[in-house]
Amino acid sequence: MDTTIGFSLLLGYLLPVGFLLLAWGGMETERARRAAVQGLVALALATVGYFATGFAFHLGGAAVFSDRPGLGGLDSIWSPLDRTRGLGWGVIGLKGFFLGQGADTPQALALFAMYLPVAATAVLIPVMALFGRARGGWVALLGLLTGALLFPLAACWVWGGGWLASMGQTLARGHGTVDYAGSGVVYLLGGMVAWGALTALGRTPPQEGPAEMPPAHFPLLANLGALLMAVGWLGWSLSVPFHAEGARLDPGRVAVNGLLALAGATLTSLLYCWLALGHDDPLMVARGAVGGLVAISAGAPFLPPWAALGVGAVAGLLVPPGVYLVDRALRLADAPASVATAALPGLWGLAAVALFADGRWGQGWNGVGAEVYRTVIGQGVSGFFVALGFLGDGPGQMVAQVVAVVALSLWGFLGGWLTMTVARLRR
Repeated sequence: MDTTIGFSLLLGYLLPVGFLLLAWGGMETERARRAAVQGLVALALATVGYFATGFAFHLGGAAVFSDRPGLGGLDSIWSPLDRTRGLGWGVIGLKGFFLGQGADTPQALALFAMYLPVAATAVLIPVMALFGRARGGWVALLGLLTGALLFPLAACWVWGGGWLASMGQTLARGHGTVDYAGSGVVYLLGGMVAWGALTALGRTPPQEGPAEMPPAHFPLLANLGALLMAVGWLGWSLSVPFHAEGARLDPGRVAVNGLLALAGATLTSLLYCWLALGHDDPLMVARGAVGGLVAISAGAPFLPPWAALGVGAVAGLLVPPGVYLVDRALRLADAPASVATAALPGLWGLAAVALFADGRWGQGWNGVGAEVYRTVIGQGVSGFFVALGFLGDGPGQMVAQVVAVVALSLWGFLGGWLTMTVARLRR
């Protein structure tokens, strides 16, 4: 592995660390103290689950769509149709369980290390939301299930050559689902798992009066978590993830767009607090900033900088009312605001690709248009508002993005809801 890429990947492990701090920042003192152990357990469960079955379900068919050396043993992906006819409806990988069956090569092990931090983040989102609302054993089971099954299947569909990624080839819908750094695969999915599980556990009694503020140092921890997530996001995104292989990308645009989205979300969430409360709220601003990173994750390489700033700004405005909706209107007691911080910006980020992708980058994404796309030489991922000289492809790309939103949302919600419904029946 290239030294620079390896260092960037190492920074990617700050993503789950940052989310842990962000989640702790919104909890009551006693709950946060006990959640510290739960967070470490969640990271362990993510590692074990992804090791046992997750990696195989995610990348068990990696060799089917990639000729990278060292992956030849990962050549099995189940599809309801024959993949050899080019129909690309892959659903689940079938090689590499327990990092065997061809997954023990240096290249395959590097892929495991590459995707583990985002798998851990997807696990932490529901685990931290549920801590204190359900028995620890059931929360641990949901975390293990997310790392071993829920996240891997979603990742296979979008990042492993599966049916959502292949929609550009099978149905001529844009470049297929475009999700560079996990707006949908990581954050929308994790947020919907949390939403489904909290819904199954039932609503909490109406809260009287304003919410009790956590101790002063907790919001500071949340802001530190947001900063660590920003560094982790930059590191993981600049490590050139495997699913981006074969596409033309500009790392500089990825970094600049991530920083602009972070800035836009920070400013608009702060503005919201000033207008709604008359003063700033460090915890809400930290959550809004992370919402900006979540939203730009899908389209960071494909959006022009002005659009990245706007995408982040909208995400910063979505998070505060989202927190109110979940806590007060739906009464789901989501202390770390997992649903509002992850699911809502994740949904917006997937849609934003089809709106603002300008066609300048992404040639060859998901195997589509490496040389020519829509009769234009050198056109990449395209939405409604494209750069001069390119042809818009918003309707087709929007279909691919909306289908992904629906599929990932239902998959995550049902996984969380079913697990916690069984937990309630077992009481």
